[in-house]
Amino acid sequence: MAKAQTTPKGNRPVYIARAKQTPDSDMMVTIGAAWPFNEGDGLVVKLQLLPTQFDGSFILLPPKDD
Repeated sequence: MAKAQTTPKGNRPVYIARAKQTPDSDMMVTIGAAWPFNEGDGLVVKLQLLPTQFDGSFILLPPKDD
């Protein structure tokens, strides 16, 4: 089995993970982020929290420029 990929501290994510607060809500919350996979195609996704009644769906969006 492949070793889990970790993301060095300070690397800016290429996507932000967002999900609906509840399945019936229009309100979105940031639940994590995604970085390029170090060994080829793909992404490493790290979720920091799960909303109430999480249905397993989330979207990946480019981060806003600060």
